[in-house]
Amino acid sequence: MPQITIKGLTDKQMRAISTPLIPKLAEAIGCPEDWLILELAHSSFYAGGEQVLGFPIVEVSWFDRTDEVRERVAEILRDTVMGEGYPLVQVIFTTLYQERFYEYEQE
Repeated sequence: MPQITIKGLTDKQMRAISTPLIPKLAEAIGCPEDWLILELAHSSFYAGGEQVLGFPIVEVSWFDRTDEVRERVAEILRDTVMGEGYPLVQVIFTTLYQERFYEYEQE
């Protein structure tokens, strides 16, 4: 936790950014690095009935953090993804509520 899903990057790009990105995010969020796993969601983009070139979208689902932490995480994600040559990236935060979050682990 948090859960970070990225759309619009290639496998090669995800491999390249994951190693430097996870420590930066862990420090900004204040969590252990092993709490963070990046998910690459393969997607296609369409407009006017045609497949078009998309842009990266980063979705962060987490328990609420301060505005300062959210802004810092957004900046890290923006800078990292734009560093791959994209002129546009969207970073979307979804707040999860602890009383509505269940995690099960087999002992």
